[in-house]
Amino acid sequence: MLAVSPPLTRTQLMTAVLEAPPQMPSRPRSVAAPALAETPRQRASSESSQALLGLLRLSKIAAADLADSSIELTLDGVISKSVLRSLLGGLHHRDVATVRHSRRVALVAVGLAHHLGWDGRQLRILEVASLLHDIGKIGIPDNVLYKPGKLSPDEIELMALHYGVGSDVLQACRVDPLVLEIIDQSQRAYSPGGESSRSLGREIHMGARILAVADAYESLCTEQVYRQAKSHDEIMKLFTEGSGTQFDGNVVSALARWVQQDGLPFAAQPSEINDGGRLRGGKCPIDDHEAMSIRQIFTYLFTLEGLYDGFHLLDADRNFLIWSRGADSLLGRRIQDMRGQPWSCRLLGYRDFQGQAIHDDDCPLRQAMDSGRTTMSQMEALRADGPPVRLELQAIPLYDDDDVFQGVAEVFRDLARSGGKRPQEFRELKLKATRDALTNVANRGELETQLTALVGEFVRNPNEPFSVIFADADHFKRVNDTYGHQVGDQVLIDLAKLFTRETYSGELVGRYGGEEFVVLCPGTDLEQAVRRAERLRSTLQDTKIGGVERLKITASFGVAQSEPGDSVESVLRRADKALYTAKEKGRNRTCSLTNADMLQEGRVQQAVAKPADPWLYSSGFNAVVGSEMVVYKLGGFVSDYEALLPEVTTERVIMRIGSPSWFSRFSWNPEPPPVEIELIMAGLADRRANSNLQRLHISVNVRPRGWVRDSQTFQDRAHTLVNELKQYFAAD
Repeated sequence: MLAVSPPLTRTQLMTAVLEAPPQMPSRPRSVAAPALAETPRQRASSESSQALLGLLRLSKIAAADLADSSIELTLDGVISKSVLRSLLGGLHHRDVATVRHSRRVALVAVGLAHHLGWDGRQLRILEVASLLHDIGKIGIPDNVLYKPGKLSPDEIELMALHYGVGSDVLQACRVDPLVLEIIDQSQRAYSPGGESSRSLGREIHMGARILAVADAYESLCTEQVYRQAKSHDEIMKLFTEGSGTQFDGNVVSALARWVQQDGLPFAAQPSEINDGGRLRGGKCPIDDHEAMSIRQIFTYLFTLEGLYDGFHLLDADRNFLIWSRGADSLLGRRIQDMRGQPWSCRLLGYRDFQGQAIHDDDCPLRQAMDSGRTTMSQMEALRADGPPVRLELQAIPLYDDDDVFQGVAEVFRDLARSGGKRPQEFRELKLKATRDALTNVANRGELETQLTALVGEFVRNPNEPFSVIFADADHFKRVNDTYGHQVGDQVLIDLAKLFTRETYSGELVGRYGGEEFVVLCPGTDLEQAVRRAERLRSTLQDTKIGGVERLKITASFGVAQSEPGDSVESVLRRADKALYTAKEKGRNRTCSLTNADMLQEGRVQQAVAKPADPWLYSSGFNAVVGSEMVVYKLGGFVSDYEALLPEVTTERVIMRIGSPSWFSRFSWNPEPPPVEIELIMAGLADRRANSNLQRLHISVNVRPRGWVRDSQTFQDRAHTLVNELKQYFAAD
């Protein structure tokens, strides 16, 4: 069994890799203008595919080295040494500053992980991830990479593409999948207000949390052309403020202990920054041609990532080598599930616009391979988790100069995407749609989406419970009445920040409405959730909120855990009832409820008095209508309220109106209340002789759909709704 060598310290890894002899393939022949004797395949290759062929060559080298499993060729099987050398050499040729940054980030990340008890191969994986986390910057244009000032929004959008480009290259270079996961999560998991910030139900890898802190620390302590370097104490203050939102609080604490114990990991070296913004460095370890070949690969991938919605690259055996982030988002199929899979039309669900499946022999990819030319067509592809997507698809065959097939790429453009909107604007709109405008935490819609997903996951895996925490600021009306709504708004903003900062184990914080917040806790049982709620309560009790010196804010908390047979409604109702129990017992406390607790409470109440069902409104009315007019009158109500009719007979009608939402307040505006209405009609057989009129008695039962907090509100709204219905029948 191959022994795992200890991690290299400081610059040992860089030195070993950069001083290794070149392993890249020999310089390819220059390509002249196509001659008449050239084949179509050669022309296709020479015109548009050299960058992808270069990437395939890197992939072949990586595959050969990793298959050998020799300690001389790979770093513990994490990455091929020769490929790592080529990538870092290309980055060194492009920008020495980024190489120096990556080395220092690796130093901090490895030191932090070692302080936390990491060792062996997991430490090597983190080290490689740290060295390569910015590798995509090779393809960034000079005017953006070396801009002597802050970037504009458009430049920030372009700069952000380097993460996807880096992922594409590292996939092709067959890097350990955990390296990709750590890099990917480090730049999006704790991004403040980021698109996938706090991904619920998907645990953030500790390596990603460490890398995020190490990356930020090195950047802040290094002088930039647009700001001065910050001291360690200044950086730690920023980290403390961002703990739980931008950074993992546990990692920040570990960094503080490590520095206190061993001293600063390094000192900032502003003297190494020249007027061009580039750090001075030694001679580039690869020649200019190899460096330009590497840069050509990254530049071409920037084009694909920037102009198209997704792409994938197949090797000569037609196995997936790259599955881009865009393809992941567009088709709902994860990178880790696609890498190495054999391609087929059936796997991607290709079909024409009439819904007929496209077979492998008839697909654009096969046509491109046979003709040696890029082909383009329009078709549908099935998402893994939703309806089909209409695509414009380009298939690019890749043949080398000897006319040997090396692979093929498919490039996607979503035909449904608005041409006037850029991807960044779509991301911003998506973010706004899931965020509360005042507090910037999740809104009700996002809470509902995530809670529904948690319930579904619990049904599939009952051994992995989740919990719900309701939080309500105590005596909040007094704050608005005494200090004004501006202070009240600031209290809510500060509450959201505190709850978010103090939840860093995959929870999702959302604002239910008013002064009420919800915390969804995946993979958390009741006991753990109660402890978390107590931590939130005690921290709030000792924290100044709202910016007013003498203002003291506390909150009450209700906690419930998912149990077998639970629905979204039932687990929410338990948490809500637990919150009101905390309020009734004096506020500023945490209460929890289980199904057994509620069952026992129900038995006690039933022994005292058996109340009527508060979630049923029953009424009735008489109407005199022509027999042919009953359906017509009812049809007017159905049309005006856009009701659904799951059951219609001559004696009974079931109607459903409104859209049920577990987090929506039960009111008329802007939509009708979500209810089910049952109509039972008597008297249809009592038609009077020689009369087209008949007297009907219509019994009405109204039940809520979804979760309704206040039964009295439901009764009032149902009463109003039945009165509206009576007007359609001209009832007495």
